[in-house]
Amino acid sequence: MSADLVTTVAGLELKNPVIAASCEATATADQIRACLDTGAAAVVAKSVNESPAAHANLRAAEYALLDEGLRARPLGPARRTDSLFCRSGLLDVELEEWAATLASLDREAAEQGAYVVPSLIVADLARAVEAAAAFERAGLRWLELNVGAPHASEAAEGIGAGVELVRGIRQAVSLPLTVKLAASDSAAEALAAGADAVCIATRAMGFLPDLDTRRPVLGTYAAVGGAWALPLTLHRVAKAYTALPDASIVATNGARDGLDVARLLLAGASAVALASAVLTDGPAALTRAIETLAGYCEQQGAGVRELIGEAARHVHSYEEVAIERRH
Repeated sequence: MSADLVTTVAGLELKNPVIAASCEATATADQIRACLDTGAAAVVAKSVNESPAAHANLRAAEYALLDEGLRARPLGPARRTDSLFCRSGLLDVELEEWAATLASLDREAAEQGAYVVPSLIVADLARAVEAAAAFERAGLRWLELNVGAPHASEAAEGIGAGVELVRGIRQAVSLPLTVKLAASDSAAEALAAGADAVCIATRAMGFLPDLDTRRPVLGTYAAVGGAWALPLTLHRVAKAYTALPDASIVATNGARDGLDVARLLLAGASAVALASAVLTDGPAALTRAIETLAGYCEQQGAGVRELIGEAARHVHSYEEVAIERRH
């Protein structure tokens, strides 16, 4: 008997909880189709807005893999002990044309029981509202608003952050809305402002000197993440789930495979978005994650919905553990 991988996010039923996250591996129609062909339930397109400064940041994007000794090497297949260190920006596209492209891809996705999701980052809120409305007019079925991009702290302009941006977008569209948060953002505030789901991310900015050149790796500060960050993401997801057990949570940062997806489900996520694994190892990483998760569910005799939050519901406080041990 095959495993039941069905889950629900933002009121939408997904065939499985594996999502291709917004990144440079979801920046073109061909890349999005390649991710859809893996069986992923959704593909979130590379984030956009109207800002020339944000577009320039993408043209200056650079990536490195850091090994366990913090030695940098070019992007390519990654080991679990590697970290991704990068700077990035937003796609330089005409928003109405991009909306039409994504809507066409979403119609293709619907035939596979999947979704293509535009991702919007605010530069000017009024322009972002126009873009969100354009996505809805084009017929797209789901929208991500990213208010937690780590690169915002280094970008001169063009990348807005903060949950106060959610309400304006919510008032403009009726689309199911996922809000991608920074580590410091409040899931409760985002949901109160109109989010249908929150994407909990823990990716942060870092700095690394090169010992040989005595200069910064990549020449700048950069975002950093890797499998080492999974317990940090799990902690934040479990805390959010415990406080908001009915909330729809997507988790990202640290998941490399299907067992990591299972761990995040057990912490309280309803779905998991993978970016680094797709960037380093290609879309096939999504297929492997789905297959591994299915194997785990079959082994456990449990469907995805049964896993969600199970571990988080059994967390004890330090005080409770101390009392139990005294008795």
